Amino acid sequence: MGPCVPESQGLWESEVHPPFGPRPEQMIGNMSRIQGKEMPERKTKTESSVGIDVSKTWLDVHVLPDDVSWRVPNTPEGSRTLKRRLKHLTVALVVVEATGKWHRAVHRSLHAEGFAVAVVDPYRVRNFAKANRILAKTDPLDARVLALFATVMGPQECPPAAQALEILQELVRARLSAVTELTSLKNQRAAAQSSFLGRHLERRIARLAKDIGSLEAEIARNIARDPALTQRWQILSSIPGIGPVSAPVLVACLPELGAASDKQIAALVGLAPIPDESGERRGRRRIRGGRQSVRNLLYLAALSASRHTPALRDFYQRLRDKGKEPKLALTAVARKLLVLANVLITDNRSWTPQPPKYA
Repeated sequence: MGPCVPESQGLWESEVHPPFGPRPEQMIGNMSRIQGKEMPERKTKTESSVGIDVSKTWLDVHVLPDDVSWRVPNTPEGSRTLKRRLKHLTVALVVVEATGKWHRAVHRSLHAEGFAVAVVDPYRVRNFAKANRILAKTDPLDARVLALFATVMGPQECPPAAQALEILQELVRARLSAVTELTSLKNQRAAAQSSFLGRHLERRIARLAKDIGSLEAEIARNIARDPALTQRWQILSSIPGIGPVSAPVLVACLPELGAASDKQIAALVGLAPIPDESGERRGRRRIRGGRQSVRNLLYLAALSASRHTPALRDFYQRLRDKGKEPKLALTAVARKLLVLANVLITDNRSWTPQPPKYA
């Protein structure tokens, strides 16, 4: 990264203070001239890090350490142009931000050509930019930040999801959104005093309930068409408290099940307690972050399992007897359900009343 800039200089502007300082080859060249020596030319096969800022219309590309930028349309023809230009480089990693559906086409296209592509959280990249005192935000600058993020942080390559899984994720998200809206409408109806508004809300609730039923039927059809998704759904729906309606959420929103360790999957969902310690202070550990839709589902499943499943009911009661608060004990049950799901998917078998000892 570039040299430290005094705080008094304020916000970096690329015209005055290049955000990333001198390029590494420039620094090496300057040092060699000071020492009265000339360094040999850099090899032409230097590995490049590529950042691509994706929008609905454009793909802004930046390559480091060459420090070159260009823009192509976010279309099939634009993707072909992008790949032709990248083939002339030795690309170590391409980084794009998760932008809903807009990044998927270029991700799939680059992966098919053999490029290593990492899809990263925009919030994480924004914090990385702020840590480097880059407060300005434009599409070309965002592409440059992504290229530097690839160089410094080295995010893990991730292949694109299967087409069937992407469609299922879209349907599941639509159903979750509709259920949230239905709950809001029911609350409005309960508080409504106007008879007209009550009738209006009743019609909307009935229509939305019908739409949710249609979404659930389409979700079931999509799962049934794919043997791998069907197998995962059957395993997850056998777990107490999850059931056949909730299982598609885990199938769609947590494809990492069976491919991660127990600690990794708990952290991914946001069910791993995070330490809060400094010096002699030992703060209370709390869960934070993760995938909220999955965490909410598992918490509801824990409510059911802690009442109706003997092993988990006993586990919950033991925690309560030790003085744990109800919410904390339910969180522990939810984490145990998640670990159980991870074990069952790994072993490719359904749940039985006697769970495995290592779950």
